[in-house]
Amino acid sequence: MRNTLCIADHCGTPNQHGEHCPGNACRGCLPRRAADGLRLCDVDTRRLAEDARTAAILYEDMGLTLIRAQNGSQRIGAGGSHSGAPVPDDDGMEARSAIRVTLVSLCRLILDERGIGRPADDVPAMAAYIGRHATWLAAHPAADEHAKDLRDIAGDRRNWSLAYPSGSDRLYIGDCPLLVADLDGSNEGLCGTRLYAYGDQPLIQCQGCGTEETVEWWQREIVGEATRLVDAYAGAADLAMRWSRPVDPALIRKWAQLGKVARHGQDGKRRTLYDVDELRRYAEQVWACVAA
Repeated sequence: MRNTLCIADHCGTPNQHGEHCPGNACRGCLPRRAADGLRLCDVDTRRLAEDARTAAILYEDMGLTLIRAQNGSQRIGAGGSHSGAPVPDDDGMEARSAIRVTLVSLCRLILDERGIGRPADDVPAMAAYIGRHATWLAAHPAADEHAKDLRDIAGDRRNWSLAYPSGSDRLYIGDCPLLVADLDGSNEGLCGTRLYAYGDQPLIQCQGCGTEETVEWWQREIVGEATRLVDAYAGAADLAMRWSRPVDPALIRKWAQLGKVARHGQDGKRRTLYDVDELRRYAEQVWACVAA
């Protein structure tokens, strides 16, 4: 297949505009080049897996929200005017059903046409299965439809509000860690612009350098994959993205003062370092109990 433009409807190069640009606040509508042998660009091929994973997380968190809502109705019924019977949330159940149907459909397509493996009848397992076959889906004749189906459920504002009904409209996730260069290409150093996730936007855009990526991508860039030691700001950003709640770096320092997490020396800028896995485990211990 000769190299052509990505066919995903939502594909666009920042600040580059195509022939049919809608104008106004368009941030870039010229599609990227499709990857060799694929119908999607490298970015949207990767996002197939990330959107599937995000959809599974939303599915699971909607389930937790439904459970909490039902438990709340039962507590009201014990001493109030309600009967105490769980009140079904039709919107939440409908949204979870739509996510499951989409993932099941893609898994069946992969299984029927490739005959490789079979995921467990479990939404996270199906999302992981789709992720493993993302490159094949990106080369499929209906790659644009697959990309749209996954983006629709992973980026639907309604799904996010159902999964996180008490979440803030704006969530600080850390500072942009990317290097920026001036017009002649010389390095200027880190961008450093504050990054915010908005409940109605599936992608996070840095207002400084213009980079627009998924939460998972920013998480890897901020926290890193090679090292598990992070400073308080990167650790707070990681927990904020995982729990969809504001996390102050001072909270991590407080945990260390109380002996709940350990300090692991300092970096070259004399910033105290913490083990990110240890932070995640303690947050799970504390916040899971609160959520329940």
